[in-house]
Amino acid sequence: GKDFMNDESIEFLSVYVDRKDFFDPSKAKKASIAAEGLCTYVGAMKAYHGASKIVKPKLVAVEVAEERQKAANEQLKAAENDLDMCRKKMVDLQKTFDQNMRDKRATETRASNLQKQMQQASALIEGLAGERTRWTEDAASFNEQKKQLVGDCAIGCAFVSYCGPFNQQFRDYIVHKKFSADCEARMVPVTRNLDVISFLADIATIGDWNIDGLPTDPLSSQNGILVTSSTRYPLLIDPQGQALSWIKSKERSSLPVWNGQNLVDLSDPKLKDKLEFCMGDGKTLIIVGVEDEIDPMLNPVMEKEIVKKGSRLYINVSDRLMDYHPDFKMFFITRLPNPSFSPELQAKTTLIDFTVTQKGLEEQLLGKVISKEQKALEEQLTQVLEDVNSNTKSLLLLDASLLERLTSNSGNLLEDTQLVAVLANTKAKASEVNAKLIAADETRTNIAEKREQFRPAATRGSVLYFSIVEMSLVNVMYQTSLVQFLQLFMGSMEEAEKASLASKRVSNIIETMTYMTYRYVNRGLYEKDKLTFVLLVTMKILVTAGHLKSSAVPVFLRGGAALDINNVRKKPFKWMSDDAW
Repeated sequence: GKDFMNDESIEFLSVYVDRKDFFDPSKAKKASIAAEGLCTYVGAMKAYHGASKIVKPKLVAVEVAEERQKAANEQLKAAENDLDMCRKKMVDLQKTFDQNMRDKRATETRASNLQKQMQQASALIEGLAGERTRWTEDAASFNEQKKQLVGDCAIGCAFVSYCGPFNQQFRDYIVHKKFSADCEARMVPVTRNLDVISFLADIATIGDWNIDGLPTDPLSSQNGILVTSSTRYPLLIDPQGQALSWIKSKERSSLPVWNGQNLVDLSDPKLKDKLEFCMGDGKTLIIVGVEDEIDPMLNPVMEKEIVKKGSRLYINVSDRLMDYHPDFKMFFITRLPNPSFSPELQAKTTLIDFTVTQKGLEEQLLGKVISKEQKALEEQLTQVLEDVNSNTKSLLLLDASLLERLTSNSGNLLEDTQLVAVLANTKAKASEVNAKLIAADETRTNIAEKREQFRPAATRGSVLYFSIVEMSLVNVMYQTSLVQFLQLFMGSMEEAEKASLASKRVSNIIETMTYMTYRYVNRGLYEKDKLTFVLLVTMKILVTAGHLKSSAVPVFLRGGAALDINNVRKKPFKWMSDDAW
């Protein structure tokens, strides 16, 4: 019943309980223990009632708060459930959003790649459009060329191996009438009328040779191929010295110098030491003064008896083991016009006839005439030729680079950004180079027109020189070097009367040159041969000018004995004898 006490009861009790001197459990204990317990109980109940007046409202408030908390917790749980559902939905939506964004980015990437590929395809098509016609034609002819490649290579190898000692006409005869015919007879496919020059060398390489001093005639170009393509060391027949000049210019960067000289005479006592130096350092050795034989000491070198020890190469020369460098080159040069070499020597070397031709000498003399009369024009032509050769090589390199990129690509061409960049660069440079080539061609044409005004003087000089050379067939003592004739040729331009008109100046040069050459040669001829020389010069001038057929000269000199009955027009009457016809 402690919760049923009221204030009135407590008030009645307070009169007694509050008196400590009267209401004391310890005193009540004296009466009995029950009295003590009763006093303690009553005091506690009074204290409880006082405390309950303070605590009870708070307990009620706690109950109310707990009820509110319970309701709030239920609302919180419901809200948390809603939140969890929202979060789950948000996660699902985020996943959907992320997937859609990935799809969007992938689509944008594909669209960007397709755009780039479209641009690259356009660039590729545009870049290759200029090559389409040429490549289509090349592709059409490649199969035929592949079939004929075996025969063409056989002819090229035979040309390099066997044709060096012969002149232009006999080389053409051997290549077209013998080598090609033999291949056809053996059922080996071969190109008809194969041009060995274009087959064995490209135009840029020949252009470099021409700049270095090699004449532009076909025989000289063939000789350049023989010198550079043969595996044997060249032995050059060079009575006029133009092969020596070309090789010195071509090999100028690798020529050694001994006391201001870069040539070695075959009789030089220090030949062995100079050979060892050049062979060990990969230099170029030019041996001049060759006659009919070559020192047997050089046989191991000519036969390339190379010995390999470790990583080094050696050749045993006269019991001395000399270092051998793969870049070593050796040239033998004879000034004899008609040497007699043994078959063994010809087998060890590549024999090449560099005797100047009339057309080749004419071009050289024309250059000297222009250098004397129109020096600026000749310098301009030299510069134009160098530019044309450089641009031609650049064009060939660009073409080779593009084809290499196209053939080495194993994937999608549109994905090769470097290829498109190379193609664009190649096309830009090719256009630039083609424009330069066209401009250079126009310049060269204009220069050629001006040069042609002086060609008659060069033609007459070439005719006169070969007339002098052929006099050696009359008497072996009638020898005149090209150097001597060039001095005479240049002197005639000094002596000739000046003129403002080019045609008049050329006429004066021709007249003066012809007279000076006649006087110069006439002094060294026997009296009985002077008229022969005049006749020879006259006929050569008439043949070169086209006033006389070359076939008419033997008829004039030897009559019917110069003709072959099988090669002339059939006789019109059977009763006429062959000799009479």
